[in-house]
Amino acid sequence: MLDKNKELKIAIIHDHLGFKGGGERTVLLTALELGADFITAYAHPDTFPDYQEKLGERLIVLSKGVINTRVIRFFWIRWLFWRHRRAFRKYDVILASSNIATEMAAKHFRPDAFKMTYTHSTPRRIFDQYEYSKSTYPRILRPAFAVFVRLWRRFYLRAVRIYDFNIANSNCVRQRIIDHTGSDANAVLYPPIMVDKFKWLGQQDYFFSWARLDELKRVELIVKAFQKMPDKKLIVASGGPRLETVKRLAEGCPNIEILGWIPDERLFDLVGNCRAAVYIPINEDAGMTHLEANAAGKPVIAVREGGLIESVIDGETGILMREDPDEEDLIRAVRKMTPEWCLERKERCVEQARRYSKEVFMAKMKEIIRKNDPRRPLLGIDASRWEDPRFPGRTRRTGVEVYTWNLLKELVPLAQKRGLRVRLYAPRLIPEFSQEIQKIIPGRKGWTRKGLTRELRYSAPDYFFTPSFYIPKTAPRNSFATVHDVIYRSEPEKYSLKERLMLEYSTYLNIRRAAKIITVSEFSRSEINKYLKFPVEKIVVAPLGHDPWPDIERGLEREKKIFYVGRVEKKKSVDVLVRAFKIFDGQEPGWKLVLLGKLGFKGEEIVKLIRENGLKGRIELAGPLGDDFKKMSLTTAGIFVHPSASEGSCLPLFEAWDSM
Repeated sequence: MLDKNKELKIAIIHDHLGFKGGGERTVLLTALELGADFITAYAHPDTFPDYQEKLGERLIVLSKGVINTRVIRFFWIRWLFWRHRRAFRKYDVILASSNIATEMAAKHFRPDAFKMTYTHSTPRRIFDQYEYSKSTYPRILRPAFAVFVRLWRRFYLRAVRIYDFNIANSNCVRQRIIDHTGSDANAVLYPPIMVDKFKWLGQQDYFFSWARLDELKRVELIVKAFQKMPDKKLIVASGGPRLETVKRLAEGCPNIEILGWIPDERLFDLVGNCRAAVYIPINEDAGMTHLEANAAGKPVIAVREGGLIESVIDGETGILMREDPDEEDLIRAVRKMTPEWCLERKERCVEQARRYSKEVFMAKMKEIIRKNDPRRPLLGIDASRWEDPRFPGRTRRTGVEVYTWNLLKELVPLAQKRGLRVRLYAPRLIPEFSQEIQKIIPGRKGWTRKGLTRELRYSAPDYFFTPSFYIPKTAPRNSFATVHDVIYRSEPEKYSLKERLMLEYSTYLNIRRAAKIITVSEFSRSEINKYLKFPVEKIVVAPLGHDPWPDIERGLEREKKIFYVGRVEKKKSVDVLVRAFKIFDGQEPGWKLVLLGKLGFKGEEIVKLIRENGLKGRIELAGPLGDDFKKMSLTTAGIFVHPSASEGSCLPLFEAWDSM
């Protein structure tokens, strides 16, 4: 934990300032507002020079020269960040923006720093656009490209999972993070719009496009559509790799003007005086052009793809054409945007843009940093057993999962109230908790040994607690674990060899690594001390609790049923219960025994015992049904029974008392 009186040192790391894009404006503005250092591979003097000048010495450029050869440049930028990797360790808060910076800086921060990545987009050419990317290479090179992408994808995934906090620039990008990485974003924060710069100045007779000229922005489609509308004027003010192609396309069309890159003041003037904007990129991540137009009171012709679906209100702040539009779709939209139609939507456009202002963006960014201030102690909790990991997404729970779930609901707000930061580690998002405090570590097999161990190595909490498994070797000294019981030692015959080995291993690691052990009863405390020789003064008893069920009907008429909840196995002495019921049934006929739970170790022998004693019709194996069945059964059963002789405590017992 950092000194609470120390001033935070913040850095923003961005690939390069090679051109004037929305991402570059966003991170430069963020650096200025946060008083952060800005680290980048190289900076073109025409890329927001006023921002560069204001940063002054806080603008750290790693190279004065630029390599433009495509393949060499790919590795060169990465090498620059790797070469200067030691510089990253002096920062307390880091925001990595863009993919190269995210990949190359990940492993080189201090474990106690707060590490964020602002995801403008995942590297789509190695995910959903892989087949298209491969098709752009000669056939002879495609096998090599496939191998290269496999390595790149692995490198990217390992890097991005090191970050504590992932910010997506739209819900569209958040879904890509989920689809491509198996993880999730902690927050969605749309890029800031300079609403004070874009203002309504008037209404002239031209439509305006200022999207960068590349193959993803569909500017050529816009030009072709306006070729068919000589009575409609189009101005294109931007540059990019397709600039010359667009210029050639517009030759001989007096209604189309291609300006190239222009100064900001000229851009503001053209936006403020146009009739409407045209912005139809291919599956754009978030997009800023359409909202800049809205800030000037101008509606936009957009496309029903990507992040534009989230921020264009169809019919109010613009027109959303269908996916993959053609020239005729655009022509119809232009014809619909009469001067009167556009003027009627002026105020609604301005109102929409204000939701994405610089002030809104920076307030949310500063709030994220405030909540995750590394000067406050961090409690990390293994939340992987909030539900049964064998049934992901189905919220099925046995005793350990019920214990973990109830504990999390009480512990998290209590820790936050006491000033701690909380981070929940889980393989899937827990819907009932804020995304902001969750670190999703994908994976199932070996999740603790691989994923959680690696997470704690690169992002060490001040305190760590596992309510259900073992403390990883990379956990901090102040680590704690719950040990429910040691029946595997006192009655080993009730466990399979595999279960005994797993429990021996996990308990051994906890005994070695825990500052204190938490258990559920004084009985368990004495058993842990007896069998594991763990000092009794380092064992804390925290008895189980149960919140009364508000949604059950108490006082119902009881049926002649005996109800058991738990795994059907010898560890729980269910075989003893079956034999006892055989005797009871002979003395008190008419009763039925209901066993609610899945079969456990030697459960088949218990099924055989039921059959051999002729009790198949008298004993019901209900299986692992849900809470509703359990609640209904507890409120109507005449007797609740739990025969296990050596358990530390029993949650179903509290539930049975609650259902009286």
